[in-house]
Amino acid sequence: MSAPEKLKRNLLPSIFMIHVRRIGWIRTFFGGFLQYLSIFEFISLHLTTIILLYKWMLTPFFSVKRFRIRDYLLLDRGTISRMCIFDRINCEFCGYANGTAKLWNDELDELSKSELKSRNIFAKLIIALYTGCLAIFLFFQFFLSKVLFFFIASFLGLQFADTKVLRKDLHTSGYAASHGWLLRNLLRASKLYALSLAINLEQIESAWCPLTHLKRQGAVVSEHHKNFYDRDHLEDCLATLAKEGTVSPRKPRY
Repeated sequence: MSAPEKLKRNLLPSIFMIHVRRIGWIRTFFGGFLQYLSIFEFISLHLTTIILLYKWMLTPFFSVKRFRIRDYLLLDRGTISRMCIFDRINCEFCGYANGTAKLWNDELDELSKSELKSRNIFAKLIIALYTGCLAIFLFFQFFLSKVLFFFIASFLGLQFADTKVLRKDLHTSGYAASHGWLLRNLLRASKLYALSLAINLEQIESAWCPLTHLKRQGAVVSEHHKNFYDRDHLEDCLATLAKEGTVSPRKPRY
């Protein structure tokens, strides 16, 4: 077998080209390119709410669960054989984005049920500072995230999260009900954003990198990974994406 034939056999079509054949160059290029702009959103989310506000500000002073970031940021799909370099980069980006969103959701759930009240004046100042910083973060981040996903979804035909239903579910379940009015509503607003973000990312990851991570102790993945293909079934994965556009039950609207 000649070298070109071996190369052709060992490399499969990129996921990008699969989508190009399905929905065309314009929609795939602009929808895909806009996804990269969200890197600023995830870096900001990672550095502020996850590290600064939760790890550095809350865990030293309150009895809240300590999460290991490395259990969530699983950057291992770049090692999948027969995958082109461009897809490897995209899969690592998906791993970072979805891991960050999953970690933030879990941290918010931990805060919603934790006891953060204290008679210690210093602890009260910490909570006040956390509340103020969280409010500022949400004010800028939630709006920008919604606008960016609107354009991504418009090109790729993705479905929008029903925030009205999510908000009602949070209220009905009594999410963060043990906290005071201000912190309770900020945590609910944060969870609304986090849930919306997770729904958005589920659609993107299910269409652009629906392959499993390496199994290792302590690794945490989102529930939708149960729909993903095993790492050695890349050809089957590409065939499904060519036909359906995704492995998610949320099929593209067009």
